[in-house]
Amino acid sequence: MQRLRKVFSSGLDELKERIDSHLRLSQDSLRILQETIASRNLDKSAVDEAVRKITALEREGDEIVRDVVDRVAQGAVVPTVTNVVLVLLDNVDNILDMIYFAAKEIRRGRHLWTNDAIYSIVSAELKEMLDLVRTMLEYLQTMIKTNKAEDLRRYARIISSLEEEIDEIKENILDKVYALSLNAVEFNHIVSLIYTADKIADNIQDAAYHLATVVTSV
Repeated sequence: MQRLRKVFSSGLDELKERIDSHLRLSQDSLRILQETIASRNLDKSAVDEAVRKITALEREGDEIVRDVVDRVAQGAVVPTVTNVVLVLLDNVDNILDMIYFAAKEIRRGRHLWTNDAIYSIVSAELKEMLDLVRTMLEYLQTMIKTNKAEDLRRYARIISSLEEEIDEIKENILDKVYALSLNAVEFNHIVSLIYTADKIADNIQDAAYHLATVVTSV
């Protein structure tokens, strides 16, 4: 039994390394995304280049997910947590996918930022949400590196608290947006960005929960 446990623990360590590689791609993509909202005056070519970089990172992330799914199918983790690992992978993949989605939405709607009311939200509240998302990602990466149940639970609680902060910001933004005189395109653009940032946070929170479950079960 002890030998079997060592085999599964070794497999889990390898999977955690691959997941950590995926999270680093998300950090890189998030940094690029934040750079695109930091300046109102980036030209179209710079935004296009940012989207190309994020697209490349997203595809690299897809390759990692496929590799990890193959390893799980070959028995890298104990059967009792296989389904949880697959849900964890889905959460991790969604983080990068949502960053990619946000980048495309920025490219499509950046011309709307000439409206001061819209860019005020982008440069303040959306920026704050993404800053918190970055911190959540950093804690999730820290969780990847520990096997201590107490530390895992503590980091998961911190991530959950940060997600609640993001929820509050989202609600405040929605109140503000509904009070503005925006046309349908402007409204949909800003709401899409806000909900996407919120979904990134939700997936980080879910990933933290599932990671803690997997690690403490092996």
